[in-house]
Amino acid sequence: MSEVRCWARSTRRSSAYLYHGARRGRKRSASIGRIALICWFMLISALLSAASAASAAASPGGRILFASTRTSNSNSDIFSTDIAGELATNLTNDPAPDTAPAWSPDGTQIVFASRREQNWDLYIMRSDGSHMRRLTDDPGYDSDPAWSPDGTRIAFTSSRNGNLDLYILTLVDGLIEQVTDNLAADYGADWSPDGSLLAFTSWRDEQQEVYILDLSTEYQTLPPATNISNDPAPDYDPAWSPDGRQLAFASDRDAAYGLLVANLASRALIPAGPPGRSVREPAWTPTGGLLAAGVWAGGGRATGRQGVLIMTPGVVGATFLVGSPHRYSHPSWNQYAQAPNVSADRSVVGRLLNLPTPGGQPPEREFGFSPLGDVAAGGRALLATDVLPSFQELRRAVIQRSGHDFLVHLSEATRPVDFNSSSASYTSWHKAGRAFDTLFNYSAGGRQVLYISPELIAGRLFWRLYLRAAQQDGSQGAPLTAPVFQPTSRTLLPPPDGYFVDFTALAAEYGWGRIAAQERDTFNWRSDLLALEYWHFERRDNLSWYAAMALVYDERTLERLFNVEVLLKAGVRSPNPFLGLPWVPAPPTITGPIVRLRGPR
Repeated sequence: MSEVRCWARSTRRSSAYLYHGARRGRKRSASIGRIALICWFMLISALLSAASAASAAASPGGRILFASTRTSNSNSDIFSTDIAGELATNLTNDPAPDTAPAWSPDGTQIVFASRREQNWDLYIMRSDGSHMRRLTDDPGYDSDPAWSPDGTRIAFTSSRNGNLDLYILTLVDGLIEQVTDNLAADYGADWSPDGSLLAFTSWRDEQQEVYILDLSTEYQTLPPATNISNDPAPDYDPAWSPDGRQLAFASDRDAAYGLLVANLASRALIPAGPPGRSVREPAWTPTGGLLAAGVWAGGGRATGRQGVLIMTPGVVGATFLVGSPHRYSHPSWNQYAQAPNVSADRSVVGRLLNLPTPGGQPPEREFGFSPLGDVAAGGRALLATDVLPSFQELRRAVIQRSGHDFLVHLSEATRPVDFNSSSASYTSWHKAGRAFDTLFNYSAGGRQVLYISPELIAGRLFWRLYLRAAQQDGSQGAPLTAPVFQPTSRTLLPPPDGYFVDFTALAAEYGWGRIAAQERDTFNWRSDLLALEYWHFERRDNLSWYAAMALVYDERTLERLFNVEVLLKAGVRSPNPFLGLPWVPAPPTITGPIVRLRGPR
């Protein structure tokens, strides 16, 4: 503990908070170094090292636990897989969301959070999903359980006293004791191997930091916690190494959005895993590797592959254990856990890595545009007939999960085919009827509902949209722990209290992906609010832009308005393979009317 306190005193706030101008930071400390300076051959070394780590870590056996939306209704359930990751078994298979699983030390039981009774509480079950029972029953939010090393206690996050704090449940008698008491949010505890310390995330310094709480004294006295990350950039999701000498955590430092591993004795920080890929929620393997949930490809689009990764501290490579276009969270490895004896229909393929790529041959699709019905929209209140059903399903899901008809009003839907503007792409997916823009601001009952939070993926700025749930009794959404962004002032603020629904994740479940903020010389989010683009969602379905346009306009119209000569005049780079244009030289001059293909009226 003295090493931790020494580090807290000596660490300077020298890291740049590089949320693209939200704050201008100073140069980072030399002890961390810049990931960008890692030589190109380290990339190959990283991949080989990560694969070697997966093989080495496989020797103890056991099972990997995680939460995922790999279900028929995109609901979050608890899954487990062996170390090969070929098959993942659904252990809960319940209509209510189940998340945040954690192993008992002996691998025979699992504790997790669920909203089965219209409120978030803790549940416990055997490692095969049987003999489930409820552990907590409180109107507040209970989640993020962590089993103590001796198996007698469970630390968890709760809002039962009005805001997020840490509590400890003693299993033998059910006694629950509060261990932090701060007006800011404290959440996501992890036990040190000897059970004397808790690492957790807190907003008590008005920014996300990693703290350590000493439990060796009588914790009813609520001793002060020690800030051990101490950087202007968000640091969160701490995890103790098996030997207790290191602490891994997620960090947004240097716009890397990856993992750091802290040596508590030397105060040195080293990166782990791929930078800029939204890697989060680390957990250690028995042999000193790291598991984490994260995005690997796609820059945040709905088709981007996500999953549970394994990596080695000190290198940038990672290997998928399980992966697909679904959401993953809270990975955990227990070397003693055994394979569950359940029916084969509870298992899914672990890795869906052969995802379709842009420009592939589209399947049979619907042609033309269809009206949006009672949805009011700027531009034309139409969407491509091919994607209208998914928009309607998304709208219904948003109403059900958040209590708000957020999509009944859109800033823009379909754009005229010949529309041209310096602040909009001439080859916009709005023209293909496969994009919509939400309202820029959204309130209900005189209270702000729409909040946005920045995410850095592959070096680009993306946004995550959250809706404050209409019902604030725990039956909708979950507390928000990410920082929120104020577009007009370009500042980051701590998360507001209450329950929120992740609209971005919900949209992705129905095939609608986001785009990055614009950073062009003449159209940049730092100076132009319209370049923020947090409101824009589109559904490409593996079509090139031209193939999507061919579903709604006739060929002569497209040749006349989007030939190479016209595109160059409109500032479009050529050739651009993602446009999928069927010609290289400009075709002969074509005249004629604009012809839209006929679809349902």
